[in-house]
Amino acid sequence: MLAHKHTGKLRPHRHTSYAGLVFILVLAGVLLVGMSFAAEAAPPAVNPQSGSVGLSGTVRGPAPSTAASILTPANGSSTSSIPITVSGTCPAGTFVSIKKNGVFAGAVSCQDDGTYNLLVDLFDGANSLVATVTDALGQNGPDSAAISVFYNAPSLALPGGTQGKQLFLQTDTTVLGGDPGQSLARTVTIVGGVGPYAVSWDWGDDATSLSSQAADGAVTASHIYDRPGSYRVIVRVTDSQGNSAYLQFVTVINGPVTGLGASKTGGLGSLSGSLVAAWPLFVLAVLMVGFFWLGERRELGKLRRRHLVGG
Repeated sequence: MLAHKHTGKLRPHRHTSYAGLVFILVLAGVLLVGMSFAAEAAPPAVNPQSGSVGLSGTVRGPAPSTAASILTPANGSSTSSIPITVSGTCPAGTFVSIKKNGVFAGAVSCQDDGTYNLLVDLFDGANSLVATVTDALGQNGPDSAAISVFYNAPSLALPGGTQGKQLFLQTDTTVLGGDPGQSLARTVTIVGGVGPYAVSWDWGDDATSLSSQAADGAVTASHIYDRPGSYRVIVRVTDSQGNSAYLQFVTVINGPVTGLGASKTGGLGSLSGSLVAAWPLFVLAVLMVGFFWLGERRELGKLRRRHLVGG
């Protein structure tokens, strides 16, 4: 408070321009609202596409040094039904692929608790199973100790006394990567069995598809994933004699996944986070100005009631 130099009356501090402060706060509020709408309307950040420029990079680290293990089935066991479940331990954050007699039999992501399990077909007779771990850069770690499993296949006798060939599946791509909204094609090769074949795909995101194939050979199917993540894909083929074959592999969709720690991004993505921190400061500034103004009005009222302010 200051006393007027002529009348001696008390008045609010002459350097406090509440009209100017209110104008500045209103202008700041309008800017914050506009920037908030712009951040909300911006499309989510995606991984850089071909021809674009990004500020992130991948530094190649050492290949996995710990091997996976095969705990089930037991070494030296035998079975008369397929597929079997292969499970064991693995370094977290890797992929585990299984080979049977040197042929790819399936792949799966290692779980957070350091374990894995997947369905695997077997060849008729003796099968040597080996697990291999691979990191996200495609670097292989050491192989597990091999275990032996014997499969007693049922008779594949066909009408007319001919002997059919065992049905199984092959693929060259164990782990496939892509982006949300991108159509990804998977190809498997049908070997053996008797056509026509029914081909069923479980894409790992609650979506399935079914097709038919007249003869053995390559089969291709495509799918689009909406969200980032690691998906377990299972394809099952059944021939005209009721024999089935399975193959399991992994599809990885790029992008930040909830709970896994998203990478830092620029542009409107970081602007949105800044606005979240700015709004409380803006509200605090409004409250402070309001309290100062109310405080001065209150003091002036007290002084007038005590006849210390004239007029």
